Amino acid sequence: MRNEESLIIKLSNLLNKLPNIGPRQAKRLSYFLARYDSKILDEIAKLFWDISKKINICESCNFVFEKENKNQKLCSICGDAKRDKKIICVVEKDTDLISIEKTGKYKGVYYVLGGLINTFENDIDKSIDLKLLISKIKKSLVDKDPIKEIVLALNFTSEGYLTANEIKDRLKPYGVKVTQLGIGLPVGSEVEFADTETLIEAFKNRN
Repeated sequence: MRNEESLIIKLSNLLNKLPNIGPRQAKRLSYFLARYDSKILDEIAKLFWDISKKINICESCNFVFEKENKNQKLCSICGDAKRDKKIICVVEKDTDLISIEKTGKYKGVYYVLGGLINTFENDIDKSIDLKLLISKIKKSLVDKDPIKEIVLALNFTSEGYLTANEIKDRLKPYGVKVTQLGIGLPVGSEVEFADTETLIEAFKNRN
């Protein structure tokens, strides 16, 4: 009993680290999984193992991708010579990138923030990481081949607006053109769930 309980507690503590899962939900989910089909649990365990070994984070844009070889450091988008490296679309999360890619219209590259600024978070750098993006901009200026445009494709929510304004302030010293998605996405909407036509219009009307 003591051993089983400790395993449940360990699993609950791990699940509690996942976004939007609180302590109670984590514990309920742990007991649910403990009763689940052992064969399916084995498959899940193997999948997690494969993910830990075969999934990488692109060193250029922070996008999560499956490696084709162990030395691969760039995702297929950043590694594509046909993509315009001088236009960078900033998104909150990987699924936003995927939604934009489905339009087939955007030919630049991306930068995945990994989150938005939380209005209750005192330390902004814990919410978003702009170090790599700023480094890319600085390098382009040193190489005298400046980045042409940063497109902010963030959710039309209070957190999205707050994050967009912070990014604009941080990038102002570098003189890079910063635009935002325009008419097409309604207030309160999320990029991930926007339909293809809406996203295409939002890109066309960016300003």
